[in-house]
Formats: sequence, C-alpha cells, structure tokens
Amino acid sequence: MNKIKMVITDLDGTFLNNEEIVSQRNIQAIKKLKESGILFGFATGRPICSVENLIPKWQMDGMVDFIIGLNGGHIKDYRFQKEERYFQIDGDIIKDIIKHFHDMPVNFGIYDENYLAVLKDDYLAQRLAKSDDIPYQVVDFEELLKHQQSKLIVICDPKDMPTIVKHGQLLSHPAVKSLQAGKIEYEYMHPKLSKSHGINMLCTWHQIKIENICAFGDADNDADMIHDVGIGIAMENASPLTKSYAKAITLDNQNDGVAEYIEKFILGEEK
Repeated sequence: MNKIKMVITDLDGTFLNNEEIVSQRNIQAIKKLKESGILFGFATGRPICSVENLIPKWQMDGMVDFIIGLNGGHIKDYRFQKEERYFQIDGDIIKDIIKHFHDMPVNFGIYDENYLAVLKDDYLAQRLAKSDDIPYQVVDFEELLKHQQSKLIVICDPKDMPTIVKHGQLLSHPAVKSLQAGKIEYEYMHPKLSKSHGINMLCTWHQIKIENICAFGDADNDADMIHDVGIGIAMENASPLTKSYAKAITLDNQNDGVAEYIEKFILGEEK
C-alpha cells in the first residue's frame, strides 16, 4: 500500500449511515487517523455551509482539515485558510434543463450562499433542506439565473429516481454533465467539475501526490476520485460504476465501512 498522507471521504451513503449520523466508530477512527498525522476531510455534493453546520452535530469539531463541496466546485482548506470556487454553468442552460423536466414529478434546487433556493415549496424541498441542515427559500429563478450557478439539482422522490435518471440522460448538452448524486438528487453541473479536480487542487496546496491519498465513496459522483487516487475504496452499497474503479470494497455505510478499512489497513500500516 502507498504511504497514506491524506484520507478523503464522501458523506451520504459513505461516512454517514442511513439516518445521516456519524457513528462513534467512525469518529474514533478519524481521531486516531489525526493522531497519526494524516490529513482528513470530506468530498461531497453538499454545499460547504451545510457541512460546517453539521460538523458540531457529528461531534467532529477540530477533526476536518478541508472540505471539497459541490462536487469540486467549492474548496475550503482550514489549515491554510484558503477558499476557492470553480466551474459554474450558465443560467440559460439551467432554464433548458428545467424545461426538459417540465412534466415530471420533480422540484429544482440551487445552492445560493447559505440557503437552498427552490422553484416551489413541497416535501422534496423540505426533505433536502432538512438533510443539509440549511434553510430553503422559494425564489424567482428568472432573477437567480441571470448569474452562473454551481449546479442544478433535480429533486425527486426515491421511487421516481430510475425514471428521472433515464429521462435526464436523454438531454445531451456539451456544457453540462449529469449524474445521480443521492437518493433524491439528480444533478447537472459543468463537465469539468469533479471531486478529482478538488483533490488535485488540495494536492497542489499541500504538496502531496495523489497516489498518497485514500478516498471512500459510493455514488456515481464519487467514481472519478475512486479511480484517480492512490487507494480508492468503494462501499459495499456503492454503485456498479464506483465499484468498478475501486482498489477494494469495504463494508456498507450502515456497518462503519470507512472505519473498518482505516482500522485494518491505514492505522495498521502506521503502527
């Protein structure tokens, strides 16, 4: 195994269990990781404001060195007090995407500063905002889309997701890519946007080689980083695509798969 200097994990379906809680075993594994001098942080589709709100509730104050938010569109490093944003998409393109789903049972969300902007007030908006631990507001998308945005979230009921994914894949546009990012989120973003991009920026800032990084993930938006880092680990509950790129498969998110791998292979190596 490569000498691990940084560990990065996705949140939903990976580090969090299905109740969106961080287990005590995962917390203790990260504490030991930090004691070994290894950097730790998150790479997530969530906005950074959401993660910052939740870190105290997860009992992880002082353990997180960096956050890669919005699938690589926003990076914040707490050691260097450095923050940058990348690769946004034009409002006119977002309007076209919304039209594509006009007759589908969906809502639409855009992260705007410290809240979730939605097209209408419904249980889908409420569910996503509650999960992110940030407020939501029904806003005038016409006004919002006069400016570039980080991504568009097509929010749907989990039972409708297979239909939404299939319909979303019918829309082809060179200026965006789309993927399922969670149980209720199908997302459109800039084609160059990825968690790997965020990781490469962190490598530059910390002068760490990407082969000295271990990453954990489950969904399709984790596949690129699982492929690109030195040790990419997929959860047992991961998508087929993410599993196909993984160096190894760990236990699922309900059974502390992140802690399981860290304890056995990373902390064991340090000893």
